[in-house]
Amino acid sequence: MNQAGFAEVSKSIAIIAGEASGDLLGADLLQQLQHSYPDLRVAGIGGPKLRAAGCECWWDYSQLAVFGLVEVLRHLPRLLRLRRRLYQRLLEWQPQLVITIDAPDFNLPLAARLKQHGIPVIHYVCPSIWAWRQNRVHTLARSVQHVLCLLPFERDFLLRHQVPATFVGHPSADQMQPEPAAGQQLREQHGIAAGQPVIALLPGSRDSEIQRLLPAFLQTIPLLKQPVTIVSALVKDEHRLQLREWHRRYAADTELVLLTQAHAVLQMADAALLASGTITLEAMLCGCPMVVAYRLNNLSWQILKQFKLYKAEHVSLPNLLAGRALVPEILQDQVQPDRLAAELQCLLESDQSALRADFDRLAKPLRRNAGRQAAQVAAGFL
Repeated sequence: MNQAGFAEVSKSIAIIAGEASGDLLGADLLQQLQHSYPDLRVAGIGGPKLRAAGCECWWDYSQLAVFGLVEVLRHLPRLLRLRRRLYQRLLEWQPQLVITIDAPDFNLPLAARLKQHGIPVIHYVCPSIWAWRQNRVHTLARSVQHVLCLLPFERDFLLRHQVPATFVGHPSADQMQPEPAAGQQLREQHGIAAGQPVIALLPGSRDSEIQRLLPAFLQTIPLLKQPVTIVSALVKDEHRLQLREWHRRYAADTELVLLTQAHAVLQMADAALLASGTITLEAMLCGCPMVVAYRLNNLSWQILKQFKLYKAEHVSLPNLLAGRALVPEILQDQVQPDRLAAELQCLLESDQSALRADFDRLAKPLRRNAGRQAAQVAAGFL
């Protein structure tokens, strides 16, 4: 027996990660699990983080990273073929545990079929069933043995529906916290004058998000009452080139500092204009006031509205955690430069100390060493 109390014998698990965030979650869990099972064999779908942690990736997670109702329909035949091939490969291998991470529309049907063959499945990252398509909670119950939740209200929702679940905390909360000194140092490194307002523009990482949000974000900046410096972080080269082109077109008189790490950008900023998603949680963890915006494909949006598929009152994680409108949310046709500028101007002109205190209060329960918590649940199945 080792220090964690688990027998050091060879085990095998499959990890199926649907995008970059899942790759990171899977790698963290795997590294923690390897302390208990150093001879663990791991294979599945992932990216550079999981590969570095020792996972044999049969396919790259980019094969699954499709977002939006219309976009999924276009890629559906390819995704179905991939899932059939993955299912057959897992049946032949017979791992002792399968951990599916996010991508519920791909992973849950796969999990249900594996469960029928006696292969236990843990699903990491609760689908947003508390917000829309709530009937999926029954699919989740039939498909998996356990759900690892990043947020406390997700676990509470699942337990009310008799789905075994554990709140493991959020990995970003373990890693991020406000660092004013670091933010000031970054400003100085990039030659930003003391007292100069800094606005973070973070329009997301998907091609569709860049196209639908970034032009409006940049057109917002000249409408502010005072000169500002723009800071942004984009990973893909094509997105960085697009940002520079649109910056020259819409906000050429405004200084632009382009980095690769969103965390650094949020530490530097006085306020952020960003897409709805995990980045809103990261902004909260960094203590950065924000305006949240989002646009879907118009057909996807009309389907959501027509069938009243979205049930939650808010879309951004700070508001969902607070249970109230803590930060402004601007959606769909309302994403216009004048509206965004008005909200940003309000943040720049008003005292944000109360908002930052709320952010800190909401962040504390999320810091639970998520990777270790998730690994303990997984070890229970081994």
